[in-house]
Amino acid sequence: MPNGKYHSRYEITRILSARALQIAQGSPVLVKVPKSVTEPFEIAELEWKAGVIPIEIRKQKGE
Repeated sequence: MPNGKYHSRYEITRILSARALQIAQGSPVLVKVPKSVTEPFEIAELEWKAGVIPIEIRKQKGE
């Protein structure tokens, strides 16, 4: 798992959705994007795989 942490699929989807919204609103992209990739969600997935998304989820103990 990127970033060395365990995230549920719901958390990953939420992180990617939030990052895709940021990208769609003009935030700088943190990875090199191939010309064939144009969708913000796909770019967010590339960032996730590279482990560079600047979004963190804090969990309480026991979760």
